[in-house]
Amino acid sequence: MFLIKDIKLQNFRSHSFTELKTNHPIICIIGPNGSGKTNILEAISLITDKKGIRGTLIEDCIKKDSKDKTIISTTVSYEKKDYKIDIIFELKEDKVKKYLNIDNNKLSLIEVFKNINFIWLTPQMDKIMYEGESIKRKFLDKIISNYNLDYKKNLSNFKKLSEERVQLLKENLDLQWLSILEKKMINELWNIFTYRRAFIKDLNNIISKKLNNFLKIKLNIKNSYDLDQNISEKDFHTFFENKYFEKREIDQIIKRNSVGPQFDIFEFFNEETKLNSDLCSTGEQKKILISLILAFILLMKSKNINSILLFDEIASHIDGKNLELFFDEIAKIGMQTWYTGNNIQQFQTIENKAFFVKL
Repeated sequence: MFLIKDIKLQNFRSHSFTELKTNHPIICIIGPNGSGKTNILEAISLITDKKGIRGTLIEDCIKKDSKDKTIISTTVSYEKKDYKIDIIFELKEDKVKKYLNIDNNKLSLIEVFKNINFIWLTPQMDKIMYEGESIKRKFLDKIISNYNLDYKKNLSNFKKLSEERVQLLKENLDLQWLSILEKKMINELWNIFTYRRAFIKDLNNIISKKLNNFLKIKLNIKNSYDLDQNISEKDFHTFFENKYFEKREIDQIIKRNSVGPQFDIFEFFNEETKLNSDLCSTGEQKKILISLILAFILLMKSKNINSILLFDEIASHIDGKNLELFFDEIAKIGMQTWYTGNNIQQFQTIENKAFFVKL
């Protein structure tokens, strides 16, 4: 188990100085709104993520009235060894720089901790279910990137090549190079196409086999060209070579690419009602999101990837019997889990199993 044994915040958001001893598999942070509960989870999430659970700029993490450095310090236990991690935010020339030190060495997390991941659920994530296709796609892209590191590279490479293609069309230069560039884009597009569908298949398999106590859901992916899911790589290349050639004139006018992975549509279905999440009630949408997050945690575990789980205001997503089932399911998974809540009564069923921090 990857375990955060302690955490210390200096000049981080609302925390001038906060130190917590957390050498326990289940941590519950209790306090009223505005007490800084979510800030602690955000600090933990920033260990591996550029923008953390809030998706904000690192400039926002610095305590506004302080001239001192902002530091997140933690001791983690991994494979029977302790490591000291320091994340330092320093203001230089009106820009905030972020540094990560592990045992006083400037190393990336992946250099030291293989197969480590952070997974979180926050009230703000409810919008994934109702704010449009681009939000769903961005969310799934992030999840798949954690599951498959090559996928993240494919997305990044495709974006760079896409920008280069737009520039070439704008300047009306070198049609031969344009054709070569488009073939490179299609190589990345094929990998994205393949990885997305493999992930959906794996996740649906986990849901059908493991998620017995929660809402059964099914994920689907479709594209604007209604391509056969089993299309061969050769036919895929031929199709998109023709499509990119066909779209050159219009893409030159609109100054963007009208072909790419940004047109894939991810769909979430309630298997009990067979309804798309777009047509479900707010309560059902929250249940779909919970099932999706749980399935992803189980999928990562099946690949022997350790995770730290962060659940902000979990009672806003689930209540009553479902909350008790959720606690039981997470406990079975065996990963360090952090919860926040307004009062201890929300955690009565795990009161004897958790370590409580009151702010």
